[in-house]
Amino acid sequence: MTQLYINDKHIKMSDKNISFVTGANGFVGSHLVDYLIEKGHEVHAIVRASSNLQWLEGKKVTLHTCGLGDIEALAQAFRGANYIYHIAGVVKAFGLEGFRKGNVVMTKNVMEAALVNAATIRRVLVVSSMAATGYAEIGGEVDEQSPLRPIEPYGVSKVEQEEVVNSYADRLPTVIIRPPGIYGPRDTEIFAFFKAVNNGISALMGFTAKEMSLIHVQDLVQGLYLAATKPQAVGQVYFLGSLERYDWKQLGDIASKVMNKKTITLKIPHFILFIAGYICQFLESVFGMDVALNKDRAYRITRPSWYCSSAKAARELGFEQTVPIEDGFRQTVEWYRAKEWL
Repeated sequence: MTQLYINDKHIKMSDKNISFVTGANGFVGSHLVDYLIEKGHEVHAIVRASSNLQWLEGKKVTLHTCGLGDIEALAQAFRGANYIYHIAGVVKAFGLEGFRKGNVVMTKNVMEAALVNAATIRRVLVVSSMAATGYAEIGGEVDEQSPLRPIEPYGVSKVEQEEVVNSYADRLPTVIIRPPGIYGPRDTEIFAFFKAVNNGISALMGFTAKEMSLIHVQDLVQGLYLAATKPQAVGQVYFLGSLERYDWKQLGDIASKVMNKKTITLKIPHFILFIAGYICQFLESVFGMDVALNKDRAYRITRPSWYCSSAKAARELGFEQTVPIEDGFRQTVEWYRAKEWL
């Protein structure tokens, strides 16, 4: 049964590994909660009082409804923490300041609250993004040595988030993770791709090849756990992505196969994507509409390669890709159908 932690009342912690997860009610956070429970951790979730808790219902997790805006309340919640997984962040916002508020300011709050509890903390893991480095060229890759060249406000905010984390690295045992695209049950972002295939459309962005990394959420949370618990990970940055390189046509073909759908391949010229992006951005900014595309996202999806190397994580942490792409797609589609999303 879900427990509710009252922020102004101290509850004595157990002798178990005590893990806190911000963004625990979201896609990645909820899967991480599941994994930590399986590992025998005492799991605490940082949420807002208004959060949708559908993915946490019935699970052995203690809820702290303080959110991330109040450092003092957050520090109180973190009492006794051994591991802090900062998963929460924003992927959609109105301009750079919106991303900064959700990804930079809130991360600073987490670090300040963690610092108050430094005596018990073994690791503070912060999820950044491949967007911090930007894209690669076809056949190339980015890795932990690549320069940080974000191409959009979201990526800029992730670079600034990492700078905040690094400013505490002399006082807290930190590690930064940069995932690429993440898919799996409960996802709502890459869901649009599966929805298009379900409707008989396999879309290709432009007339030139595009390639990427893609990681199943199950593999990601296992990698997060390794990065939080391996001593050698302190102070490091890791990419956690697929060890395979994918292109849009390949992914469309696999999705069509597992969904048993005949599709037509639709090549969308870049200029059409940019026009649609600007129109959607106008609707978003003027009418507050929730849109799937804007000018920044149009620029992002038309870049040649979003492939990152996970060799460092494989070498130092023992990270591996355990979910083959076809199996992962099939599992994800079955979940969408069971929930009647498709």
